[in-house]
Amino acid sequence: MKLLKHAIHCIPIIFLLSFAACKKGNDYYYNYKDEASVFDGTILNYLESKPETYDSLLLVLDRFPTIRQKLDQADATLTLFAATNRSFELAVDALNTTRRLTNKAPLYLEDVPSNDLDSLISRYIFEEEFDIDQLKPYIDGLNIDSYNYGYRMHAQYTVLSASGLINGGEQQIIFSDVNNSIFQRYWQNINTSSVNIKTTNGVIHVLSSGHDFGFNKFTSKFSQ
Repeated sequence: MKLLKHAIHCIPIIFLLSFAACKKGNDYYYNYKDEASVFDGTILNYLESKPETYDSLLLVLDRFPTIRQKLDQADATLTLFAATNRSFELAVDALNTTRRLTNKAPLYLEDVPSNDLDSLISRYIFEEEFDIDQLKPYIDGLNIDSYNYGYRMHAQYTVLSASGLINGGEQQIIFSDVNNSIFQRYWQNINTSSVNIKTTNGVIHVLSSGHDFGFNKFTSKFSQ
């Protein structure tokens, strides 16, 4: 679902699968090899293989051939925190709600100024592979500088509790825009919905669908 001008507006088997997952306990989350998390292609190839989830992101990348080529570069080593279609929908809806209040015409992903959009999309891309194994040792997380502009972001590994077992649940990364501050009260955070999708040129962590692309800066930058 591209956010274009005219586009926005078995029980037994389940039981056995659930039992198998519970039986593995911590090993299920820490030691298992999930075949679906390994993709034979570049980060760009992965996004293109799932247009139902990423076609808004791909639309943005179409505006920036250099970034698109980077995500397809075979010898690159990258990390992408991938925003889904829903994240862009939330951002565009919030922007145009604000613009309506001041009688301004709506804007969409193909309309907003390229310079600011370039800086926003670059904050989700890093020229180093930050997989969960690399982030685990940093209890307080790790400051990471984004592609192109060196904008400071932050990534922190965490594990949810499950079935009363502390640190026995889903692995996540808390991805934060630190807003140029050392004080966490000024940070804006979002959790991942899945982590460690390995590609031939890096790793993808998928952000929760509740994420507003740009950490609310999409509205502040383009509402004037």
